[in-house]
Amino acid sequence: MKRTLSKTEAKVVLDLEWRNQKTVTLAELRKALGASQNYARLFAHRLVKKGWLERLRPGLFQLIPADRGPEGVGDTNPLAAGAVLVTRYFYSFGTACTHHGLTEQVFSEVYLACREQRRPEIIREQRYVFVHVPERRFFGFGQIAVLGEPVQMATAERALLDAIDRPRYAGGIGEVSSIAARGATRISWDVLLDFVRRWSSSALVQRLGYFLDLHQARVPDYVKAALLDLVRPKSKILLASRRRWGTTGKLVRTWNVVENVPCDVLMPKEEKPRRRVVFFSKESR
Repeated sequence: MKRTLSKTEAKVVLDLEWRNQKTVTLAELRKALGASQNYARLFAHRLVKKGWLERLRPGLFQLIPADRGPEGVGDTNPLAAGAVLVTRYFYSFGTACTHHGLTEQVFSEVYLACREQRRPEIIREQRYVFVHVPERRFFGFGQIAVLGEPVQMATAERALLDAIDRPRYAGGIGEVSSIAARGATRISWDVLLDFVRRWSSSALVQRLGYFLDLHQARVPDYVKAALLDLVRPKSKILLASRRRWGTTGKLVRTWNVVENVPCDVLMPKEEKPRRRVVFFSKESR
């Protein structure tokens, strides 16, 4: 069925397109129409039925612009849909790791870092998980285009640190180990070092250092030294959640990390760990 518009509907849709406004709320429609809440709801329902709006959640609609054709084909880009659900955000964790090629795992959820405490939402049968990030750690991302739509995406360095910091949003500790191995070949060491300094977490540095050693990453000498300087004295930590993995394991003294996860979980089956050493390159800044 081809899309049609009444005079009033055309005025609202044209105004949204002219201002490049991708979403509209029920409250905004009510204000634009100068009408009651019930009429605004009926108006939105008609535009949804005609193929000009798509309901994302109660009270929030996404515009299906004219360039989507006479049939009104909705946007199926899951990252574009997620971008309109929260004001300040960036995609990270498993979602950004996939984008940067740090993992081959396909995640059933989409992960957004944001300043708000929010419950997950299901939009178009896709589950969006909102991970609260404090203001002091709201960095390490930028705007990119995904399928032609602008979204905020974590850098590879930020995605790696987020995965190590909260493995449950990146496939678990075993997948995070693989992400760290790949990340070590694709990141900027200077950017990573800047981020961990701003992060100000000894535990994050310890786990990062542990994974780099585990996978024998080629880490510049100055980066290794800087990471060790960021480790808090006498700070002994568990590699992964005690609830899931318990508290026993070998103590890796370089990073003061208790290896409470079996080695076959941390290393790919086809890859066998040799010696727990790290090869350092002589790369300069």
